[in-house]
Amino acid sequence: MDWELAIDRHRNALLRIAAALFAMAGITAGCVVATVPRRVHLAILSVLRPAEAALRRLVLIYGRDMTVEPRAPSVMPVGRIVRGKAVRLPVFRLFDPRKRVGFQRLRTVKNGPRFSIFGVDEPDFTVVPEPTPDDPVDAMRIMRRLEALHRALNDVPGQARRLARMMAKEGRKYRRPMRPGRPPGHRARAVHPVDSVLSDCHALALYVLAPPDT
Repeated sequence: MDWELAIDRHRNALLRIAAALFAMAGITAGCVVATVPRRVHLAILSVLRPAEAALRRLVLIYGRDMTVEPRAPSVMPVGRIVRGKAVRLPVFRLFDPRKRVGFQRLRTVKNGPRFSIFGVDEPDFTVVPEPTPDDPVDAMRIMRRLEALHRALNDVPGQARRLARMMAKEGRKYRRPMRPGRPPGHRARAVHPVDSVLSDCHALALYVLAPPDT
């Protein structure tokens, strides 16, 4: 297995996907936007989740033989200055989010009262409008995730060392960065190039974690 070739090929594919996501948001890498249309937000999220999962597996593959000693906690790097306040640079999440277990409460959307008032023909109430694809939604969180993805793609060795240090900490030596089962953002039917990248990276990461007997 030519690991370096596999890592470079999938990293370059993810860099192209990240650039496409920035273009979809109408910005360039390193910039942020406060809001985006709902349809753009959903489209970015549908690609960002599998891209993040693929990069986690790529970092795991890169650091397959890496061993480091845990170091003392350090101060997080300071990034841009916004309105006189230091803003921490977004940090890429190296562990898959765990699956939620249990029942979720059903959400009820109310468009108005379902009762009448004696003596009042037209009650005064505000009807909540139905969301539309062009509604502006907050994009700060998803933009920080996208920036973190881009920064991590440009520093895969550093992310691998960071993961090795996290795994070396007491209580995490037996914890895997990949959650059991299908990876986040997995789609049974590929609809975007990121789906193939995630499938390949997931298979290679499983090979690294449990190589076949020879």
